[in-house]
Parts: sequence; structure tokens; C-alpha cells
Amino acid sequence: MPENDEVIILVDKNNKIIGDVPRRLMNFGRDYHRVTYILVFNPAGNLLIQKRTDDKAFCPSFYGVTTGGVVEKGESYIDSAHRELQEELGFDAPLESQGMFFTEGEGFKIWGKIFTCYYDAAIHGELTLQPKEVASVHEMSIEDILSNTGNLPFTPDSLSALQHYANKLTQPQFDDPL
Repeated sequence: MPENDEVIILVDKNNKIIGDVPRRLMNFGRDYHRVTYILVFNPAGNLLIQKRTDDKAFCPSFYGVTTGGVVEKGESYIDSAHRELQEELGFDAPLESQGMFFTEGEGFKIWGKIFTCYYDAAIHGELTLQPKEVASVHEMSIEDILSNTGNLPFTPDSLSALQHYANKLTQPQFDDPL
């Protein structure tokens, strides 16, 4: 197995861990897996959204409403969220859980955990984008994302995370996986 091949946690339809698989062997349309979704707010109350690079396997050149990614073998949701925040945007911050949700669509079956955090360049410094994944970062209000009058292509799973958050469909539970 290549050294840089992520090993992804597999879960069942109830979000119980059943195994793991290297990313290159995963069937994303069939296999249930875990993903972290971090809503990154700036001082103006807007979200930082990411334009994905054009060579991403899933939704190339789309806008991701959240920072985040797959939970790897040996990681908790919170560990994955901190790792993804550092990898994709180059900073770390306290994360607040907003709860769990399930989403599925063409090419994905995901048990996601939503987190929120606050980014301020004066406190955290300038963002350092991960060149192989993040082409650019933009700010948008939740309302503008949800109304999408500009018809931007948003990744469907991250948009689902925002819809769950904005419509208060999730909240942290005492028995949520960490």
C-alpha cells in the first residue's frame, strides 16, 4: 500500500465501526464512512468556503461549504477535525460540536459530525491553503449560500451539513461518537 494512502474507517448504517479500507479501494457509493464538517466563521459572521482544486476525485472545482474530510483509522471525529483544519487552512482553533447527521447521494453514504469554529487573521495569522486540495477561500453568509442566487456548485455533502446546522436539525448528544 502506498505510504500516503489514507486508511478510512468504515461504519454500518447505524454508525458503528465495522472495519477500515485504504482510500484507493473504497467504494464511496456503497461504503458508509465518517466525515468531519467544520463551519469556519470569520469576525463578520460569514463562513469561509473553499473552492476545491480541479483534480479532486469528488466534486472537482466545486465549493466546499465546510472544512473537513474523512475520519481515518485510529482517529476520533474531533482528532480528524483538528487535523483537517490544520491541513486545509493552516490553523487550529477550539471546535464546538453541533451534532451528528446522516447524508447520502450519488457517490457517498456519510455519517457526519458538524463542528463550528472562529477564524480571525489578527489572532490566527494568514491562512495557509493546502495546494493539492484548496484552490482558494472565499467568504459568504449562510443566507447567501442557502439561497445560492449565483448558482455556485456546492459539494452536496457539505451543503447538507450546513442545512442541518442552519435548520437546527442536529445538536450534540451525550452518546455521540467523539
